[in-house]
Amino acid sequence: MKRADPPDRASGVRRMISIRDVLRRVPTSRSTLERKVKEGTFPKMYSIAPMRVGFFLDEVLQWQADLIQNEIRPPEPVRVLVRGRS
Repeated sequence: MKRADPPDRASGVRRMISIRDVLRRVPTSRSTLERKVKEGTFPKMYSIAPMRVGFFLDEVLQWQADLIQNEIRPPEPVRVLVRGRS
């Protein structure tokens, strides 16, 4: 997976992407994404112009990496032994 572009060392600028770009990377609806932002379970969106928001690409990529790393797997099936059966 390609990592986010590093910040420009001279200016400290980080790459931003639009909500449309985020929705291309994260398979969810816009309303679900906005709810997750409000709950604090997805990176913050920043107002960059009237009627326009953006996200920092490195924060979205880190969220994806954390999601994969903290993935909850279903428990192993439990074998039930019944008396009189093998």
